[in-house]
Amino acid sequence: MKEYIFKVLIEGNTELIKTYANSIEFAIDNLVLIEGVENIFTIEDTENDKTYDFKGDFQHLRELRKHIPFDIETMLRDNNKHTLH
Repeated sequence: MKEYIFKVLIEGNTELIKTYANSIEFAIDNLVLIEGVENIFTIEDTENDKTYDFKGDFQHLRELRKHIPFDIETMLRDNNKHTLH
């Protein structure tokens, strides 16, 4: 599990949020699931001290996420029991 620090817009204020995930993609997914988060500015991978600018469309990701099961990571690990369509 890796640690990530996000600079985000949350409820109109710029804040730092720390999250833990197996990859940067799942870390972003964690933030998409937090209702108050309105946008992501940067993502810091604390393991290697790299910071990435987020250039994606955060609101579009949130809309797409509504069509994916909540615990997608478990489903991806256990591909013998589930199929994604």
